[in-house]
Amino acid sequence: MASGFGLGGQQGRCYPFWKAYQECLRTHEPEEALETCPRVREDYYECLHHRKEYARHNAIRREVLKKQNEAANGVHGKENDDVQA
Repeated sequence: MASGFGLGGQQGRCYPFWKAYQECLRTHEPEEALETCPRVREDYYECLHHRKEYARHNAIRREVLKKQNEAANGVHGKENDDVQA
């Protein structure tokens, strides 16, 4: 990461975020950096680990599956009501 080059020889995908975080840390005192740089740090960590992206993807997928199950159960529930009547 320190070199700024990725696997293919190009600039690494998170290098701009690292540089922004590094610049924020460089321009503030250590005590201030904890208060003034968390957004920049969060962006850098998200670029590395994609935790928010994965969480959003999983939440969307759960909702889709929930709606599919409701639709499937709703159709079967109506059929069962017709059979019982």
